[in-house]
Amino acid sequence: MQRLLILLLLCAPALAHADDPAARKVLQAVLDKNSAGFQTGQSKTTLTTQFASGNARTLETLARVIRSSAGLLRTRVTFLGPADFVGTELLIVDQGGGQAAQHLWLPKTKRLRRISGTALNEPFMGSDFSCGDLQGHGLQGGDAKKLGDEAVAGLACAKIEVTIKDESDPYGRVLLWIDEKLAVPRRVQYFDKAGVLQKTLEVERVRALDGGRAVLEKFSMTGHVRKSVTRVETRDIDTKAALPESLFVPEALGK
Repeated sequence: MQRLLILLLLCAPALAHADDPAARKVLQAVLDKNSAGFQTGQSKTTLTTQFASGNARTLETLARVIRSSAGLLRTRVTFLGPADFVGTELLIVDQGGGQAAQHLWLPKTKRLRRISGTALNEPFMGSDFSCGDLQGHGLQGGDAKKLGDEAVAGLACAKIEVTIKDESDPYGRVLLWIDEKLAVPRRVQYFDKAGVLQKTLEVERVRALDGGRAVLEKFSMTGHVRKSVTRVETRDIDTKAALPESLFVPEALGK
């Protein structure tokens, strides 16, 4: 489906610390949601990446999400445009414990491939998001610590620091400003192992749904190293769409 930052002190490498239960509870409430913000349904999304060269590219996608009978999320993203991406599909199958299997269908070659290893860290379809960002597995296994409360755009947030323990993860530390009322991030900063800021996620607009849930309707990811930014806007949200589990298996991609 996502998602999801202050002065020089925050750019310094974090000291190792144990996972704090209170901070973990706040973070887990966010991780238990998928990037679309709903447990079942579909939406359309526009992703526009502005490159340092001045060029831009816009991708149109249809995202469908279900929670399986085993209680795990499955997300299927189908590309609707531009023409050279039409029919490309990504399937993310949550396997529990912060792990997920990702499968990519490429219509031009009619090939289905598993995304794993270092490929998870590469820019997804040229955007400022990686497949690893979409999965968020480093946050599950890292040590969480609350640094206090800090407002973002006038909204009260819990500021959570996660020290990443997975050596294969490109990030060493992640800072999240979490809106506890809606259990969504309002800002996320990603630092590499040397403590250098790599990316910043900024959430501009959130739409509240029934049952206290919320959808990130408008947000952006800035790539500080390559000096690019990907802006995302979600629309046509349908939380009542009938979606059988048979749509969310690798064999269904491309059909």
